[in-house]
Amino acid sequence: MKIISFQRGMPIREILSDLQKKVTTKTERLPWRCYDEWSCLCIKDNIYEQFCEHFRRYQAMVEENVTVSVHAKTEAMPEGEEEIPWGVRYVGAERLWRKGKGEGVKVAVIDTGISRDHFDLKGRIKGGVHFVRGKQNGHGTHVAGIIVAEMNQRGIVGVSPEADLYDVRAFDHEGKASLSTILQALQWSIANQMDVINMSFGMPAYSEALARAVEKAHERGIVMVASAGNSGGAVEYPARYKNVMGVSAIDQSGRLASFSARGKGADMKAPGVEILSTWPGNQFKKLNGTSMAAPHVSGLMALEIGRKRNKKK
Repeated sequence: MKIISFQRGMPIREILSDLQKKVTTKTERLPWRCYDEWSCLCIKDNIYEQFCEHFRRYQAMVEENVTVSVHAKTEAMPEGEEEIPWGVRYVGAERLWRKGKGEGVKVAVIDTGISRDHFDLKGRIKGGVHFVRGKQNGHGTHVAGIIVAEMNQRGIVGVSPEADLYDVRAFDHEGKASLSTILQALQWSIANQMDVINMSFGMPAYSEALARAVEKAHERGIVMVASAGNSGGAVEYPARYKNVMGVSAIDQSGRLASFSARGKGADMKAPGVEILSTWPGNQFKKLNGTSMAAPHVSGLMALEIGRKRNKKK
C-alpha cells in the first residue's frame, strides 16, 4: 500500500475526482481510503503504479505503508495483587485524587486491544473500535490498567481511575500495525472527540501523513502522549512530533532505563520498569518498556483535564 500526501491547500476532492475519471473498474475503487482533513490518501500498490504519473503531476509525497511496533520491552511472570503500584505512587496520583480522579475524561488507547471483561477495567471501558481482528496479546490491557484500573478494593489502581477508556485496536497479536491502520485509529479518535490519546508504539522514520494526523488532533485540542522507544537511542515517531508528549522510562530510583530512548522528543520521564498492571484472564503482570511509561503520563493528563473542568462547574 502507498500513502499519498498532497500539498497543503490543494483541492483534494477535485484531484480525486480527476483520478476517478481514469478508473474504470470496481476493484480499482475499493482500496482507496481518503483523509480529507489532512489531504492524504491510502491506495494499493498496483493502483499507484497504474496512475503514478497523475500523482507526480500534483507533486504528491509518497510513503510506504511501514510497520509500526508497540514499545513493550520484556514480560515477567505473573505477580500477586497490589493495591497501588509503585509507578502510580511515584507520579503523585494519590495526592492529585483529592481534586478528582479523571471522571468523564475520554482517553483513547490505540494498541493491541483490551480485555474488556477484566474486573479492574470493564467498568471503565466505554467504547472503541477494532480495525484489526483475531487473537490479541496483553499489551493493550496492560497499558489500560496503568491509566484507569478501578478503585474497587481488588487488584490494582490506575493513575486516573474514573476516566472513560476507549479501546481503539490497531495492532495484531504480535504488536505490529501498518501505518495506514494507525491513520484510521487517529481519524476515529478525532471524530469521536477524545480528550487524550495514548500511543505506546513507534517507528524510527518520519511520516508526513502521520504528522498531519497528529497536527489535526492537536488543532482539535486533543492531548497526545507517546512512548519514546526501547532502542536506547533516538526517540521514535510519533513521540518525536512537536505536538506529542514523548515519554522516556525510568526505574524506581528515578534513573533513566538503559533500554529507553532519549534526547530530542523526550519531553517527560515516567515509570517504565517492573510495572504491575492488568493482564487478560483477570490476571496481573509486570512489564518493562516506554510503553508502560506513556500511560502514566496519559493518566496524569486525564486528571489535569478533569480538575480544570471541575473548576468551571
